[in-house]
Amino acid sequence: MANIRQPLLDRSRGSYNRDCPLIFTLVLLICLASLVAIHLVRFSSFDANHPYKYCERAVDQKSCLALLSEVASKTTVRTKGVDLLHAFLQRSASDMQNVINQARNFNDGINNSREQASLADCLELMELSRDRITDSMVGVEKQDVNWHSNAQAWLSSVLTNHGTCLDGLQGSVRTLMEPGLSDLISRARTSLAILVSVSPTKTEFDDDPLIGGFPSWLSGKDRKLLQALPNEIKADVVVAKDGSGNYKTLGEAVAAAPDKSKTRYIIHVKKGTYKENVEIGTSKKNLMIVGDGMNSTIITGSLNVIDGSTTFKSATVGKHLYLKIHLNAYIFLSTLWFICFQ
Repeated sequence: MANIRQPLLDRSRGSYNRDCPLIFTLVLLICLASLVAIHLVRFSSFDANHPYKYCERAVDQKSCLALLSEVASKTTVRTKGVDLLHAFLQRSASDMQNVINQARNFNDGINNSREQASLADCLELMELSRDRITDSMVGVEKQDVNWHSNAQAWLSSVLTNHGTCLDGLQGSVRTLMEPGLSDLISRARTSLAILVSVSPTKTEFDDDPLIGGFPSWLSGKDRKLLQALPNEIKADVVVAKDGSGNYKTLGEAVAAAPDKSKTRYIIHVKKGTYKENVEIGTSKKNLMIVGDGMNSTIITGSLNVIDGSTTFKSATVGKHLYLKIHLNAYIFLSTLWFICFQ
């Protein structure tokens, strides 16, 4: 009789062995369901409305949604749409830095001078775009009265810069850089789509009246400057070919101008033909260049692609401009007036 009975411990162990796979499967299913739920909660936490609303105006809705899903899976944000925009811009800035680092690494292995020049232009444009994304992020955080218009101008310039960068690349360097730049272009388009979706229905400029033909946000002092004749403007420095001014070339005067000036800095370029290519960097703010008239003050350069320059570098007077309602520059070609606002 004792030989027929089995110990209780043996029966329990056999039951455990049979039930173990079932229990493991249930636990695995619960974990997978939890991960999916977390992903959906993160995405839905962007806004109470359907996430597709952010990509309604996108050029490529499928790409837009894929990029947003990427942010949602790695970022926990609050419910406001502007927080989604901020998170997306932050990720875009990080990806842009990766492409910049990649371009710098490629540059070491390129021996062709034209390819090197095109990559140098591309690097400059991407670094500029990175700064504009940073400016946009600050604007989204502050949300002052002009944040939407400024962000739209800055992010539009980012998209333009990426396109210019890709168009200018040549040879093997284009093949190497194209995948990263194509991704940045998609991200720039998506950022604009999100911006449109979270922007107020009516912008502050819809009913913004002009004052004397100028935007109302332009100060009275600047309006007077724009309306004054060249000889009525008191300049900070004078450029003259004959040596009668402070500088003989405009390039020298621009280089000597204060960086990030809080007040208007005026350079008067006297009558004459100045054969030079002038580049005005992003640090030169509140700068105004005024000549003696369309047929009197002439600035001319001769850089061109045939002689080895890139199209991007061939401008006679180059300034990193973002021309929209809130202008960084006002240009009056009739009198060679060039004003850079903050």
